[in-house]
Amino acid sequence: MTKMEFSARRAVTGAIAAACAVMAGGAWAQAEVSGQGAATGAPVPKAVSVSQAQLDGATKDGSNFLHSNMNYAQTRYYPAAQINTTNVAKLRPAFQFQTEVIESMETAPIVVDGIMYITTSYNHVYALDAKTGQEYWHYKHKMGAVTTYCCGPNNRGVAVMGDRLYMGTLDAKLLALDAKTGKVLWSTQVGDPEAGYSETMAPVAVNGKVLIGTNGGEYGIRGFLKAFDAQTGKELWSFATIPEKGHEGVWAAKDATGRDMHRDIAAEKAQFAKNADFYKTLGGGVWMAPAIDKESNTAFFVVGNPSPVPSGPATTCTPTRWSRST
Repeated sequence: MTKMEFSARRAVTGAIAAACAVMAGGAWAQAEVSGQGAATGAPVPKAVSVSQAQLDGATKDGSNFLHSNMNYAQTRYYPAAQINTTNVAKLRPAFQFQTEVIESMETAPIVVDGIMYITTSYNHVYALDAKTGQEYWHYKHKMGAVTTYCCGPNNRGVAVMGDRLYMGTLDAKLLALDAKTGKVLWSTQVGDPEAGYSETMAPVAVNGKVLIGTNGGEYGIRGFLKAFDAQTGKELWSFATIPEKGHEGVWAAKDATGRDMHRDIAAEKAQFAKNADFYKTLGGGVWMAPAIDKESNTAFFVVGNPSPVPSGPATTCTPTRWSRST
């Protein structure tokens, strides 16, 4: 597959995603297409394996697209130069692929050696021929009884490492799929959907681990970033975005601009003494893929809105030190 063909496929996929996004929410919006928890179709006609070295070198890889945002730095910059300002107007659709789910579409295609993996709302995954659009297999996630999400049943894509794909689900699970067949290899519960947790982000796979955060800042969750063993699905560590101490904010009568906030600090402290564990419901979800600095072995991630969500004039008065931050 040439670079021109590959880039054209990405352009076509983006056009399909835009079309689906326009239809979602209107007369074309669709309820969940129930999954059976298994893949249908045929295996891809080649072995799929992505090494850590390939993931590290994705920035300079003009033949594949191995991260949801191109590379560990999450820059989305693609190094191929065959399509440029002199010929981009000549691009034409090469194929059109219709997903079974007609809903919002926010996926980032992953392309490995000519095989394209895309996701849809409600956690369907497709393996396609990136040159022709031929479908190989189709996985439909069997959703749990409870899902809680605020802004559409979206999914932003899979992560790939070795011979596996990794996807977060609306019912707050992390799945490992066989990249060749779509078979579920393991499933791990990341959070409790009844408590407001869900997953729409594309995970990040690095050094034998799968990193994933959570949605739910609108529903009183406690945000986190977790790491799971890529082979077994076992949780390795969890970092909470809202601390157990300091979550109450600053006992300040005035805001940063010097404006009097008319707070009864004595009363607030008295209430805090009675109930100091509200850090468990202060939000701060992590729903965008973290950037990874391999040299320092550091993950950088952005933290979303607090809970309850501030609005109007009160926004400037709401302590958000631990949310809306990096």
